[in-house]
Amino acid sequence: MVSPYQRVPQVNFSTARNDIAGLADLNFPAEYVRFTHPTLVQGSRVSLNPSISAPFLTPGYFFTPKVGMRYVGYNLDRTAVGQPERLSATIPWMTLDGGMVFERDARLAGRDMTQTFEPRVYYTYVPYKDQSQMPFFDTGLADLNFSSIFTENRFAGGDRFGDANQVTVAATSRLLFSGGQEFLRATFGQRFYFKNEEVASAPGAPLRTYNSSDLLGAVSARLAQHWNFDSGLQYNARLARTERASVNFRYSPEIAKLVNFGYRFTRNAVEQIDVSGQWPVSPGWYAVGRYNYSFRDGRLLEGVGGLEYNAGCWVFRVFAQRLQVATQVASTSIYLQLELNDFAKLGSDPFELLRRTVPGYTPTNLTGEFAAPSARPKLPFEQVY
Repeated sequence: MVSPYQRVPQVNFSTARNDIAGLADLNFPAEYVRFTHPTLVQGSRVSLNPSISAPFLTPGYFFTPKVGMRYVGYNLDRTAVGQPERLSATIPWMTLDGGMVFERDARLAGRDMTQTFEPRVYYTYVPYKDQSQMPFFDTGLADLNFSSIFTENRFAGGDRFGDANQVTVAATSRLLFSGGQEFLRATFGQRFYFKNEEVASAPGAPLRTYNSSDLLGAVSARLAQHWNFDSGLQYNARLARTERASVNFRYSPEIAKLVNFGYRFTRNAVEQIDVSGQWPVSPGWYAVGRYNYSFRDGRLLEGVGGLEYNAGCWVFRVFAQRLQVATQVASTSIYLQLELNDFAKLGSDPFELLRRTVPGYTPTNLTGEFAAPSARPKLPFEQVY
């Protein structure tokens, strides 16, 4: 297994200005990274991607043309014989994004509702530019999902900008209660290609020659007052089979009290269950945990467990994480933190771990209406109305 590149250092910069002359928005992200590796080619990369868009928005429809210019430049070390040490590419691109919103009155289970139909069309054009001499430091093909099909670049990372002449068509329908709360949402989308791709996702990787992507679908619903459901599907119509599927349930009767249950399937790669939650176990004490198990590998992929104690003016947290980092290698980490509210934090910070592994996790020392009900001060008398 080849170790990944190290970023030493990585510097990101971004500036933006919106509503220029009431017509346009300007965005200018930039990045400098120095990649190092003990055996492979290494070097620095500078990338710029300025863009300008002219959004036209109304309550019933929107249209946003956008143009940009992608520049990437390398200064490489330890290159192969005959390979240049300095490389660069400048690639223009454009997108057209438009959609509409239709509404009608509906009725379900005796309740008045509003049903929407929201079609969206997203066109992308990027001319072909030979990038075969450039290294692959941190780049790969992005997953096909509802975020990636509405972006101009099919790659994740900064080493490649894919050629494109394609259109994404999607539609969303929602059911809304009379107060505006969403009860049900269903979205389906697919990308259609007008040309075969020429920029590969890796040296020697096959190039796409078919004219449409897999079909994507997502459905979410509020099943009951405290129950929520969401699901996703990626269906390959060419092979008539499901490539990916996911189902997730959440029960959350109040802040800092929740249970998540999920199932994920990816053909030939993933079949997992994922259970996580946060729950009060006694006054001031909260248990937090996650259990992520792979049926395909027959092992625990990630386990997190711990306790959080809220004493009012201070909070103590202790958590353990076990993570399967390779087939026969697992790592165990311990997090200890003492937080003095509005003053200081001592120890290792577990918040990023908990937000990633326990969707919906809430620190118990939030104040006001965001505080956990079981962590709020008790009233000295019974309220009577």
